[in-house]
Amino acid sequence: MHGEPQRIDTLVEGTVVTMDAERRVVRDGAVAVDAGRILEVGKAADLGARYAPERRLGGSRRFVIPGLIDCHNHLAQALVRDYALEDLPNIYRIYIPCELALDADDAAICAQFGITQLLRSGVTTVAETTFTEEHEESIARTILETGIRAAMARGQGDRVSKLASNYDQVDDRSWYRDDPGRLDEDLSRTEEFFRRFTESGDGLIRPWVNNLGVPSCSDERFLRTREIGERYGTGMMVHINRDREEVELAVSLFGERPIEHLHRIGALGPGFVAIHAMLTTDREVEMLAEAGAGVAHAPVVCTDILSAVTKVPTMRAAGVVVGLGCDTVINDILKVMRIAFIMHAAETGTRMFDPFGLTTEDVFAMGTVDAAKLLRWDHEIGSIEPGKAADLAVVDGDNVRLTPAYDPIGTLVRYATGTDVESVLVGGRLVVDGGRVLTVDEPALLEEAERIGRKLGDVLGPRRYRPLRETA
Repeated sequence: MHGEPQRIDTLVEGTVVTMDAERRVVRDGAVAVDAGRILEVGKAADLGARYAPERRLGGSRRFVIPGLIDCHNHLAQALVRDYALEDLPNIYRIYIPCELALDADDAAICAQFGITQLLRSGVTTVAETTFTEEHEESIARTILETGIRAAMARGQGDRVSKLASNYDQVDDRSWYRDDPGRLDEDLSRTEEFFRRFTESGDGLIRPWVNNLGVPSCSDERFLRTREIGERYGTGMMVHINRDREEVELAVSLFGERPIEHLHRIGALGPGFVAIHAMLTTDREVEMLAEAGAGVAHAPVVCTDILSAVTKVPTMRAAGVVVGLGCDTVINDILKVMRIAFIMHAAETGTRMFDPFGLTTEDVFAMGTVDAAKLLRWDHEIGSIEPGKAADLAVVDGDNVRLTPAYDPIGTLVRYATGTDVESVLVGGRLVVDGGRVLTVDEPALLEEAERIGRKLGDVLGPRRYRPLRETA
């Protein structure tokens, strides 16, 4: 006689896209979840006979996918939205002043807003780069309250620099000045941050270092923060090769480009995440690959700041791990996947007549298993495999966009959006059900978001070169 079915917390049914080493897709499949972990993946009929779940999710015409991973975001900037639209340059004129205009409570609302967008679209892990020290505590608290997972990077610069542009070169030159005292003070806070969240936070927060780039960080800072990251098994996130001025400054000061400079001093390594890396040369790609470093690619930002299109197919071919990032512009990785697929098909595939330079499976990996590798978290997240954390999203395919699905991954990348997400588990905890975030009071959040939006409008609106369109 067969024994009684094993009682478990949850059984999630549908077409299971595992993203395991064999890239298995199980139609009419199911995932058994208990105590926050994935127990088994298999056919729904088999698992349904073996397990007695307290809760069932998914079902017919559903896709069960790994919790999606956003490899780059600034949660305190979630309410910038249209203030930076079609008005360049905007990073230091719009985004940074946005953070300066927010107090800690405002930053918590912005973080809650961004996290709600992410959870609603199936994102279970976000890489957060916090620029403003006064916001760190409220953002960390919001991460824990909402139940999302986060690779949270913090850190302040210790370098002041000035680029003398072409028009200034007659009587000026580029310069920089480092502040060792500021470095020691910030590294002390960073060590405290790492100790705190390594020992607490229910495994939701993994601490990282945020280095603002070569114009803002000394060589000593890069080397010492590499050591901190290695000691804790994470690393540093660095905005690099993002715009021409940054590259021009590095060339004028050091006679080499930013990644070349960091390679020469020994700052690159497996825990180095190059954010954007739009203006990266082939020789710098080889340096990243040699060091085991990776790239967080935010395709929408390539068009948002009109810098360049990151050489993702070249990077991947060289062995550089690339993950996808939302960067607050569109907090929906499913949309970002489609944008990346189309962007690189146009940039490289069409020009070189190469339909395989970046496939739908490649970009889906960049939002799941490759993203987990980039964040050095692939032992826990990124794929649906027994023993891993139960970070799962259920996509409702009961509509004419997603059914029939001859190739489930291709269907999801080409046609799905975050609004198709029905349920989300983070570590086995149900945080989205019926498309509604259970850890957030969304009506109240919208009221607060509109209030802060008006506050930011007073600051950011006048900073635009092109005023926003008037509405009646």
